[in-house]
Amino acid sequence: MSGPYLEVDLESNPRRLSFEGRPITIGRHPDNVIPIDDDRASRFHCVIESTGEGFVLRDLDSRNGTKVNERPVQSTRLAHGDVVRIGKTRFRFVDPASETLDIPDATEEMESVRRTPNLHRPLARGDAEPRVALLGGADEVDYNALLDGLAAPQGESAAEAYEGVLRDLARSVAHPKGDLRDIELIGASGRALMASEDGKDRKSPHKGETEADSRGGVKVLRLLLLGAEQVAATDLHVEPRTDDFLCRLRVDGTMVDAVTLPKAIAAKLIGVVKVLSDIDIAQRLIVQEGHFSTKLDGRRIDYRVSFTPSMFGQKLVLRILDLANAPQYITDLNLPGWMGDKVKRIGRQDSGMLLACGPTGSGKTTTLYAVLREIDARQRNVITIEDPVEYHLEGVTQIPIDQHKGNTFGTLLRSVLRQDPDVILLGEIRDHETAAIAMQAAMTGHLLLSTLHAKDSIGTIFRLLDLGVEPYLVASSLNLILAQRLIRQLCPICRSERRPTPQQTLRMGRFVEGVSRIYYPVGCSRCFETGYAGRRALFELLVMTDDLRDIILKKATIADIREALQLTMFTTLQQAGYQLVADGITSVDEVERVAGVE
Repeated sequence: MSGPYLEVDLESNPRRLSFEGRPITIGRHPDNVIPIDDDRASRFHCVIESTGEGFVLRDLDSRNGTKVNERPVQSTRLAHGDVVRIGKTRFRFVDPASETLDIPDATEEMESVRRTPNLHRPLARGDAEPRVALLGGADEVDYNALLDGLAAPQGESAAEAYEGVLRDLARSVAHPKGDLRDIELIGASGRALMASEDGKDRKSPHKGETEADSRGGVKVLRLLLLGAEQVAATDLHVEPRTDDFLCRLRVDGTMVDAVTLPKAIAAKLIGVVKVLSDIDIAQRLIVQEGHFSTKLDGRRIDYRVSFTPSMFGQKLVLRILDLANAPQYITDLNLPGWMGDKVKRIGRQDSGMLLACGPTGSGKTTTLYAVLREIDARQRNVITIEDPVEYHLEGVTQIPIDQHKGNTFGTLLRSVLRQDPDVILLGEIRDHETAAIAMQAAMTGHLLLSTLHAKDSIGTIFRLLDLGVEPYLVASSLNLILAQRLIRQLCPICRSERRPTPQQTLRMGRFVEGVSRIYYPVGCSRCFETGYAGRRALFELLVMTDDLRDIILKKATIADIREALQLTMFTTLQQAGYQLVADGITSVDEVERVAGVE
C-alpha cells in the first residue's frame, strides 16, 4: 500500500480503509462515506480531506466532539500514527511514506476483512476516483460517477453514448452483489411479467438475451430504475423533444438531467412501461395512468405511472414509492422532543383529530403513516381512505377512492364509520361534507388523521371555517395541527462558513444569539453541484388549548390566535428553519425559499 490509509478499530471487526485524495465523511447517517453505528456520533460527525499541506481532519459541529490522541479538536492536520476517536469508535491514520508503525501483519484480520461487507455506501453522482476500498486482498468495488459523461464523448455515436451512461447507472446501484438482471418487474395485476435472471419461474423472453437485445426497452427501464434508486430519486421523467427524449430525475426536490435517449429506444421504453401498467399502447393522444412495481434484493418498490400528451409526443413520469427512502416511525421524523411527545400521545388516544397541512409534496402522508405504524393494528381496527394508496401497511385496511364509481372521500368515510373503526386515516379533506363527517367522527369515539392544503397551522383553522364547518366542530374536534415543509440540508463536504450579516441577524433574532458563524452552499461533485445533500422536514405544531377554543367560538382572528399562542411552546416554520441555520444544517436562503419571510 503506497498511499495513506485509515486503520479502523470496530472492536472485534478491525478493518483498513484506503483513501487517495477525496474527502471522507464519518458519522451515523448512511450518506457518509464511512457510516458508523455509534450512539455518541452525530449524523455527519467529521470529515478528513487532503490539502496542500497534508490530510486535515475537520469536526462538523458534532454533538460530542472529535478527539485526536484523546485531545478534542475542531480542525487539525493528521500525522502518521494519530488516533482519531468518535465515541467508542477509533481510527488510526497511517502514512507508509513516514516511519513504519508496528502494525501486526495478521492474516486472520485480513480474512475478517474479506468476509465483511464494505463500510461505505456506493458513491453518488460525481464522486471521482480514487475511492475508499477495503485492503488486505479484498476485492475493490469501483463505483463510477453516476452521471458522468452525459454528453456524448467525441467519436461515439448517440447510441453508444447513452448505453455507456446507462451501464454507469447500473454499476452505481446500492446493491453491489446484484446487477440489472436481478430486478424483477411486476405488472399492475401483481404477476411477475419479467422475473430476475436467476428466478426459477422466469418466463421472460429476455433470458439469454444477446448484446444486441440489450438495447431493448426492458434493459433501459431496469437501468433507469436502478440508477434512480441509487440517488434516492422521487420521480423519473422521460420527456419528448424534437429529435430525442431527455430522462431527468428529481433528487432532493431538484430536477437533474440523467441521460438522453434516441427516439427508437425511448419508444421501446414507453411500450414496456405501458405493458407493465396495463395501459393501452395504441393510445397516444390522451392522459393515461397506471402502476407497477419491482422487487430487488427482497425489497418491493412501487411506481405510479402518468402519461400526458405534449407537443412532441407523450411525456412519461414515474413517481417512485420506496419505503427505504421514507421515515418509518415518529422518531425518524426529527421532530423536536416536545412535538414528538405530543404526536405520540395522540396516537394512543381513543378519539381526537390530527391534521397535517402543507403544499403537495411536503411529506404530510409520510408523517401520518409514521403515526399509524406506532399504533398496534392487532388490537385496534385501523382503516385508511386514500387517493391513491401509496404504501402497504401490514394489518391495516386500505381503501382507494374511485371517483368514477362514486367512491369519494365523503361517501367512503360514511361507509367506513359502519365498519367499527378505531382509527381512520383520511387522505385529504377537500370539501364541507368530508370535513364535517370527519370532525363528527373525531368527537364520537374515533381517532382521525387527515391532511389539508393550507399555508400553516393557523391558516388551517380558517381553511376549515371557510369550508363551512361550524366553529363549535372545529373547536371541539381538533387536537393537533402539524404544518410542515421539506427543506434541503447543506452538503457536509462543501458547505462554507461566514458571519451572519446584520440583516440576517435581525430576521433570525434570538435563534442566532451567540452564533458567530452560519453556513451557505458551495457545490461539489458529491451533491450534484447544488450545495445540498438530502432533505428533512420543518415542523410547526399547534396544540389546541381551552383559550384557543374560546377564541374560535367567538369568531377567531389571526391576531387573537397568535396572541394566545405566545403563552405556549408554539414555533413557526420560519423559526424552526432558523434554528436549523444556527445548527449548521441548512442555509438562510433555503429556509426563506421554503418557509417564506415573516
